[in-house]
This record gives sequence, C-alpha cells and structure tokens, in this order.
Amino acid sequence: MLNGAIQMKGEVGAREWAMRQVYIALGVLLTTAAIEGIDATPMEGFDPKQFDAILGLEERGLTSSVAVALGFRSSEDTHAEEAKVRYSEEKVFAILS
Repeated sequence: MLNGAIQMKGEVGAREWAMRQVYIALGVLLTTAAIEGIDATPMEGFDPKQFDAILGLEERGLTSSVAVALGFRSSEDTHAEEAKVRYSEEKVFAILS
C-alpha cells in the first residue's frame, strides 16, 4: 500500500518524500545522542551537490538532505558549564484571544 502511494508521486515526488522522511531518523539520532551524552548539531545550508560529490553519493544513487555533527565537547571548553539563558514564558509566548 505504501509503495503504491510513493510510486504515484513519480520519481521527483518520491525523492522529495524520502528526503522529508530523513527528519524522522534525524530526530531519533539527536535524541539518542542526547541520552548517550554525545553532542549533536544538525546542519542545513550546505551545498548538497558538493557534499554528494565529495562523498561519492551520486554514483550510489543517493543524495544528501541534512548533515549532523556528532562528538564530544572539549574538556577545555570554558563555556560548556555556563548557565543557559532561559527567557520567561511571558517573553517567549504571546496569548492570542
């Protein structure tokens, strides 16, 4: 059933659908990294064509849609333990009536 729905979108539509599905996996990756104490930052704004060329993705029929930096912060990072800035709910939300 799902395959039929994807096939109905055509090649371009199926590719766009698949690229959006990446964000489900991205959410799982970021959550798992946080649980494991691994720093993770998703990145957009990169040039997918250059990224694909560097990684040889096109030859494999693949393309990039998001990049994620994973790692551990430096023990010498003086900002890592600073208090986070949190604004009050009144500053963040506007109640519309």
